[in-house]
Amino acid sequence: MRQLTMQDLVPNQEYELVRPEFRRRIIQLKKMRRVLIGPRVSLVFENTETMKFQVQEMMRIEHIEDLEKIHEEILVYNDLLPRGMAIGATLLIELTQSDNMPEILRELSGIEEHVRLVVGDRAVAAIAEAGRSTEEKTSSVHYLTFVFTPEDRTALMEHVDRVSIAIEHPGYSYTVAVPQETVTLLVRDLASME
Repeated sequence: MRQLTMQDLVPNQEYELVRPEFRRRIIQLKKMRRVLIGPRVSLVFENTETMKFQVQEMMRIEHIEDLEKIHEEILVYNDLLPRGMAIGATLLIELTQSDNMPEILRELSGIEEHVRLVVGDRAVAAIAEAGRSTEEKTSSVHYLTFVFTPEDRTALMEHVDRVSIAIEHPGYSYTVAVPQETVTLLVRDLASME
């Protein structure tokens, strides 16, 4: 996937002018790239545009203008855009104020190690960013990478109607179909890496 560069970003003053429309567009894009997995987990498949939005928002919120600090933000978010034949995703454990957050995060510890993208009869296991779970608890946000072999990619292109996400964790086990609209975007993401 194409990595972000300084040329992708605009200064904060300029961003404020385009932000309402850009934000609407990204919200719509994220809706198409988001998959609910059971009642408590969602997965958002990231791309260069979603990460551009994240960096622009960080620059805006933190009032970052210094070019070196902007470059540091780019490096952080580019880590979520895997190179090669891979797709990055953010796994979110959705919590509300009324939830017993410590108990839920303890029960779901290690969930990020149990996520697979199933394509036909093939499965692509997620590789999770290390250090976000302990035996006592997990983070509510995890960054995953799905690395595809050429055969996995071919299967995805040929079986757009047979793609699902499976989580098989002792405390949370769900499998859901990935909407064809989302699969089409993933195919496009992988095609851009040729």
